[in-house]
Amino acid sequence: MIFRKAPSVKDTATIRKILKFLERAYGRPPDLKRSPPVGELIRTILSQNTSDLNSLRAFAVLKKNFRSWDALAAARAGKIERLIRRAGLSRIKAGRIKGVLNEIRRREGRIDLSFLRDLSIEEALAYLRSLKGVGPKTAACVLLFSFGKPVMPVDTHIFRVARRLGIIGKGMAIEEAHKFLSGRVPKDLIYEFHLGIIEHGRRICKAKSPLCGGCAVYGMCGFPDKKLFLKKGRMR
Repeated sequence: MIFRKAPSVKDTATIRKILKFLERAYGRPPDLKRSPPVGELIRTILSQNTSDLNSLRAFAVLKKNFRSWDALAAARAGKIERLIRRAGLSRIKAGRIKGVLNEIRRREGRIDLSFLRDLSIEEALAYLRSLKGVGPKTAACVLLFSFGKPVMPVDTHIFRVARRLGIIGKGMAIEEAHKFLSGRVPKDLIYEFHLGIIEHGRRICKAKSPLCGGCAVYGMCGFPDKKLFLKKGRMR
């Protein structure tokens, strides 16, 4: 993955302004507490296509039932599937979890990803993406939340809100958005941007019925239907 050139002064000023408004609305995001990378990888796989609540509960069940990643890797897929059922797509995710753990051990001799800290962002992303079932968002989450590397994980909330705010173009695909936003958002703001935009997407800038009347960045938004939502009284 090759990131685009550094953001211009105008880009940086706009992004800082957006984050200033979001901080006033939702408060400052908590400081980054780095998580063990293998755990972050498994937790993020569980979070695919489900809510954080469901994925975190499933992850807690796995931690309770297996004392080590080796024990989890050696478990029968059916057992893992039953334990993570609340996370949804449990058969697929159980297979992915077993697969990535065993593949890491095959390559490295043990289930450990700490070596990613010393790789370049491009090398680390390439390694993680080479694991079956690991997409750009999952790989970016591991690098950001485990190592503090300036990589932007793009979920549906970030993709939607960034498009409405005009930060990314309407024709851009979500995979390209990972590369684009990682290069467009200043490195020191990536963590804050990620959490702030997700919070805004969950609370206000919803996919079908955005609450434009309560939007902290309404004046900066180019969403074409926002006036229609206000006129119909559907917003607060």
